[in-house]
Amino acid sequence: MKYLLHVAMFAFASLLAGASYGHEGHEHGPVSIKAALDISLKTLKDYSIKPSPFEVGQLPASWATLTEDDAKIHENKLGYYIVRVDNPQEKQTIYVKVLLDGTVNGANYTGVFAVSSVKSSSSYSSGG
Repeated sequence: MKYLLHVAMFAFASLLAGASYGHEGHEHGPVSIKAALDISLKTLKDYSIKPSPFEVGQLPASWATLTEDDAKIHENKLGYYIVRVDNPQEKQTIYVKVLLDGTVNGANYTGVFAVSSVKSSSSYSSGG
């Protein structure tokens, strides 16, 4: 009986360790406004290095130099934020849709996004 209890405790501990390892690198719960701003800036910086899967495509290098002062919450809706990022060097504005789990769901020049329940495969987390 004691042996079975030890085996059960070991199995339970192993499951917890695996679950915590699998969720490393992001926050649980909805992202904050600050995190949505950071995710948007990081996303646009990445799109200046490699093409975006969204309408904005490959961005000029100046998008990588923007700061939090260039990003503002455009809309705070149920389930997502739309972040407005202004690039004074390019005289352009890009809107980034960030879901509450930190997933980037779109990026465009209009700020208008189709209603969709499908998530993008592009995901940036607000954690480490």
